[in-house]
Parts: sequence; structure tokens; C-alpha cells
Amino acid sequence: MVVSNPCDPDPRVEKEAIALVSAGHRVTIHAFDREETRPKEELLNGVRILRYRVGVTPRGAPNIATGMRVLRGLQRFRRSVANTLKIENVDIVHCHDADTLWVGLRTKKEIGATVVFDMHDLAHTWARMTNPTSIIRRIAASGIERRLVRRLKYCDLVVTSSGSVSKTSKPGFREWIRKRSNVDVVVVENRPLSVKEHAHLPERFTIGYIGSIREPGMFKTLIDAISLWPENERPRVLIAGHGTAEKEVDKMLMDSKIDYDRSGAFSRNEIHELISKISVMYAVYPVLRGNILEGALPTKMFDAAAYGRPSVVNSGCLMGDIAQAEELGQTVQVGEPLALKNALDNIKKNSTTVILNRDWSGEAERLISAYERFGNGS
Repeated sequence: MVVSNPCDPDPRVEKEAIALVSAGHRVTIHAFDREETRPKEELLNGVRILRYRVGVTPRGAPNIATGMRVLRGLQRFRRSVANTLKIENVDIVHCHDADTLWVGLRTKKEIGATVVFDMHDLAHTWARMTNPTSIIRRIAASGIERRLVRRLKYCDLVVTSSGSVSKTSKPGFREWIRKRSNVDVVVVENRPLSVKEHAHLPERFTIGYIGSIREPGMFKTLIDAISLWPENERPRVLIAGHGTAEKEVDKMLMDSKIDYDRSGAFSRNEIHELISKISVMYAVYPVLRGNILEGALPTKMFDAAAYGRPSVVNSGCLMGDIAQAEELGQTVQVGEPLALKNALDNIKKNSTTVILNRDWSGEAERLISAYERFGNGS
């Protein structure tokens, strides 16, 4: 498996790898340690993790100069992984997201390896994150999208994280791919395992965001929504994680008059403790760059539900359809503080808890079944 983050943690990548090991495959995750701070090698439940250091590389690309540094770092990482895979003579290269697909295609060409492309998101939308209306960024995004579509036909299997769940639901990434290619597609949603015993809800109503801090607009909406409550009734906010927008978000929080608990990067073992401290998960994302409306399913909704916590998510998209169909929370339009406040208030008044009836066990079976076409124990 190849992933362009340090895999510390990357729950989807790790869960897929562990599932494949349980089915008899030997799995190594080749990860990109951009900060060069993680262990170079690690063993996780039978999965070997190798982390590559090719020079400190930024995570985001707010400007052209930084973008070039990111591109050079990715190129060095991909070449290093491709060289390793050729030496190890691997059978299957499982590429997570579009920025690692080059590794799989090169390895297929050189040694005949099978290529599995795992599409968790629409890579071209990330080029528009910092400034979705920028003409230059739109041109760059269009180029990334066209390159991905050209490469799809060379993949032996595409695994993706979302697909429409009914005839009336909004489309997911499976439908995005099928509009552009006839490649074989299997949906494996990024759901956690359910947890049988849930921690009690905190005494004070607490709104949580646990994940990457990349899009400041969604935090402004949250702060504005909380500010609509009378000062003595305002809920608490817990925000955990780091990312390209963390400085801007931290300034917003400091300048606000809300009560918040802010922590940085967290490990896979801390997710349970963090979710146990919240009453509801906040997961209403900006839609201008397109990935949410095209079917992205941020894992926060599922992670929260595994511990009995509801979420507030985007309406008018597949994420909202699933939240309503499975009764996992409330849906609101993006950028509407009053609607968000009302949805949160409704959850608060009802002390709402939820149940995740569909969890990772079924998704893992679907992945293992898809791999059976390649033979067992690769």
C-alpha cells in the first residue's frame, strides 16, 4: 500500500491493511513522513509500515512556491517507493488517492504488478482548497482531473469510499468514476467498528471537531452559531487536530467569546477519549470546491456514531442522505449559523444518542472479496 501521509494515524489505510493481513496477504504500507519525525519502521497488527524521509515537505500549498516544494517532495517520495517495490518484486500495489497512483502504474509497467487504486477523495478539488474561485487553481484542478481519468483505464480495480445508497440518494464517488470510465469499482466505506459500551454524555453540552484543520470557513460558521446562544447558555467546543489552517482557526477561537478546548495532533489511541468528551460531532464542510457535493463521506460522522454520538452534517449531498437514512444526526445547509444553532439546540434538548448499525466488519468483507480475484495470500 502507498499513501502520501505518514500513516500516523490513517484509519482507513490501516483498517484495510489489517483486513487483508487477516485474509492471508502480506502487507506493507509505504508512507510519506513529510516532517521526518515519525519512526522509520513500525509493526501494526501484522502490518509493516515503512516511512520515507526525502526532505521536509509542507502539507499544504497556499502559494506557488510552496506548491513547488510539495510537488518536489512528492516526486522524490514516489520514486523512492517505486524503487523499493521493484526490488521487493511485489504482486499488488494498492495506491491510496491520486497522488500515489503513479507508483502503481510504474510498477505495473516494470514488473507486471496488479494495480488497485483506492480513491478516498477527489484529488483535483484539493488544488482549489485555499482559493476555490482562483482561475489558476481551477485550471490546475482541471489538469489533475483529466490526468486521473486517463489513468483509470490502467487500473485493475478501483476501490472507493462512497456510492449512492438508493435510487433517490445523491451520488457518490462510484458514480463519479462510472461517468468517466468503465473500470471495475467497489465501494468500501470508511466506517469504524462499532463500540458496544458508550461513555456517558458530558454534563455540559459540548460540540466537537476531531480531525484535520484545513478549511477555516466552517469554523467561523460554528463560532457564529454558538455566539447566537445567550452567553450563559452557550455550549462548549472541543477542537482537536492540526492542519494548514490551524493558525487562522486558533486566532478565530482566541478572538471569540466562546468557551473552547483546543488540542493538536492526536494518535489513533486517543480518538476514543476525545469522542467521549463531546455531545455531538460537527462536520458541515464548505462545498465550493466540490468534493462534498460529489459524494465525499468524512469519517467524523461514522466515528462519532460508533461511540453513540450524533453529528451535524451537510444537507443536499450523500453524506446528509446517509445521516438521515441511518438516523445518525441532523443536516443543515453550509454557512448558515442560525440553522446550525437550531440543529445543535435540537440535539441538546433531546440528549440525542445514535447507533452505528453498519460498521467496518461488512466493509472489510467487501474489500477481501474484491481481492479474491487476484488470488489468495499475495
